[in-house]
Amino acid sequence: MQALVKYQRGRGFCEVREVEEPIPHDDEVLIRIKAAGICGSDLHFYDGSLTTCIPPVILGHEFSGVIEQVGKNVINFKEGDRVVAEAHKGGCGLCLYCLTGKVEICDNKKAAGYKIDGCFAPYLTLPEFALHRIPDNLTFDQAALIEPLAIGVKGVLEGAQVAPEDFVVVLGCGPIGLLAAAAARAEGARKVLITGTTRDEKIRLPAAAKMKIDYAVNSDKEDIVEKVMNLTSGRGADLIVDACGAEPAINQAFEIIRKEGRISAVGHTGKKTLSMPWEAGLMKSVKLIWSHSSSWTSWERAISMLAGGKIDVSPLISYRFPLQEWKKAFELLENMEAIKILLVP
Repeated sequence: MQALVKYQRGRGFCEVREVEEPIPHDDEVLIRIKAAGICGSDLHFYDGSLTTCIPPVILGHEFSGVIEQVGKNVINFKEGDRVVAEAHKGGCGLCLYCLTGKVEICDNKKAAGYKIDGCFAPYLTLPEFALHRIPDNLTFDQAALIEPLAIGVKGVLEGAQVAPEDFVVVLGCGPIGLLAAAAARAEGARKVLITGTTRDEKIRLPAAAKMKIDYAVNSDKEDIVEKVMNLTSGRGADLIVDACGAEPAINQAFEIIRKEGRISAVGHTGKKTLSMPWEAGLMKSVKLIWSHSSSWTSWERAISMLAGGKIDVSPLISYRFPLQEWKKAFELLENMEAIKILLVP
């Protein structure tokens, strides 16, 4: 079969190669990939800025598909089942996090798409415990966005616990930011404001409006602090979600958060350290909550919300390309001419 392989560290070193079709182990299933989403991390593996990728490896971790073969020990799934899956084959099984059901933060998690082979290929094998069924009313394209939605659900709904009547500000309007904003709105936030820059005016900020986010604001043209304070009668936001990882935006969060408000950090900064107004956070008694990856419960909740019509992901899907046109897709995303592109192996 043909697959998109990162075959060496550094910028580039990706190509479609002929590789062997995987064979499922006794506790695994063989999944025929129907749609595979390109994540920002895939772009960073390609340009070399993320060094956690271990070549040679097939990239990709956001997908939907159909089970074509089941191992003899698989109990709850069968051939023909429509599925998505948490993109890993488990952790070490022995650390505190594995033993308490938080395998997603195990240091030795066997993560698909950069530590083990991923979904930019016709077939992928994963263990039964990673699988989730796709409801009949969801298309494969919609289901391919469950993974990034689950990340937003974990950070905003499980971690920061958005409450009814919260005024929520999401900093950054990439896919995770848009989905986090949609999740907050769907679960009872009074109003949701999402920010972007002039580069986002063409596609991302209009997508926020299509997803019925209350305010989509260009921070290059409007004063975010003034905007938020005017909308909250000078109190500040109840919850801020950092989905951009930009130091200036993170610092600004401490200006617009209310006293005893919550800040949920889901965006990667790409830096080992950064400056932040620690004293301001202390004086406001801010609750700062970091969230990494997704949990089993966040996947189930994301699927339920999507199937129940609480969130519409269609404004995020810009293009569908065959796997062989991956480079064109990557370039469109790097140039911010698309939000989410699906590859069809």
